[in-house]
Amino acid sequence: MHYITKLEELQKYWAQSKKAQFRSLARNVALDLISFKERNVDFEEVFKTPRVHFLYIHHIFEDEETNFDQLVNLLSKQHTFLSHTDAINKVLSGNIDKPYISFSSDDGLKSNLKAAEILNKYGAKACFFVNPNSIGIDTVSKAAEFCKTRLDMPPVEFLSWKDLDTLLKQGHEIGAHTMNHEDVAKLTLNEFEDNLNQCKTVLTASCGDIPHFAYTYGGFSNFTKAAYDMVFKTGYHSCSSGVRGAHISDGSVIKENEFIPRRDHIIGGWKLNHIKHFMKKSIDEANVENNFLPAVWK
Repeated sequence: MHYITKLEELQKYWAQSKKAQFRSLARNVALDLISFKERNVDFEEVFKTPRVHFLYIHHIFEDEETNFDQLVNLLSKQHTFLSHTDAINKVLSGNIDKPYISFSSDDGLKSNLKAAEILNKYGAKACFFVNPNSIGIDTVSKAAEFCKTRLDMPPVEFLSWKDLDTLLKQGHEIGAHTMNHEDVAKLTLNEFEDNLNQCKTVLTASCGDIPHFAYTYGGFSNFTKAAYDMVFKTGYHSCSSGVRGAHISDGSVIKENEFIPRRDHIIGGWKLNHIKHFMKKSIDEANVENNFLPAVWK
C-alpha cells in the first residue's frame, strides 16, 4: 500500500467498474464535442464579464501541475484574483465592477502545497477548507482508512498542522469543512452544531480566526436551511456550497447570512477547453438570484 501521487492513479481507482469507465469516457467525448462547437468562441471576451467567480479544487497531483499552472496563468490575464474573504465581501457590497476569481480547496490533501505554490506565482491566494481529524495523519494505513470511508479514494497524504501554518504565512486562508468530512444530511441539528463548534475551537487554536465554512458533498440536497442558519449562529461568516455558478450584482447590498457562494469545481488535470466550457456555462447562466438561498431550502 502506498500514497497515490498522480491523478492517473486516482482515475484508475474511479474506473474500477465498467459503469464508471463508460461514464468517464462518455463525459470526455461529450466535452470534446462541446469544445469543438465552441472553437470559435472568444473566451477572452466571455471572461471580461464582471462577476465574482469561485473556483475550487481538491488536489494538484504531480501530473496536474503543468496544466494547473497554465490555467492560472490564462485566468490571470483577464481577472483580478481575490482571497475568499475579499471575494465574499465583494458580492455582499454589490460592487462587482470587473471580473474577479477566488480559489479554494476542500479536504486538506498534501498536494495543496503545490497548488499554493502555483497560485503564489500569480499573486492568487486560496482558502483551504480542511477536516481537523485528517490533519496530521501520518501513516498510509490511517490515510487509507480515512480515504476509503470518507473520501472514496485511495490513500493520499494529508496536510500537517505545520503545513497549515506555512499556508497562512504565505497569505492563504484556512476554513472549516466539518471535523471528519461528515455528511451533514446524516447528522441531527444538535450533532451538526457540536461539530461546527468543535471545528472552530480546534482550528482557531492552531490557525487563528476561522470565519469560513464549506459543507461536504456540496449539493443543495446535501444541506438544509436549518444547517445553514446554524453555521452563522456558531460564529462563521460564510457558508459555501459546491454548486456551479458565478455571482453578478444589481448593486444591492446583501447580508452575510443571506448569501451562499456557488463554487465551480475543477480538476487541475482537465483539458483547459473543458474548464473554460464550465466557466462559460456559469457565466452565461449567472443571475442575481444565484446569490441567495436555493428555493429547495425555502
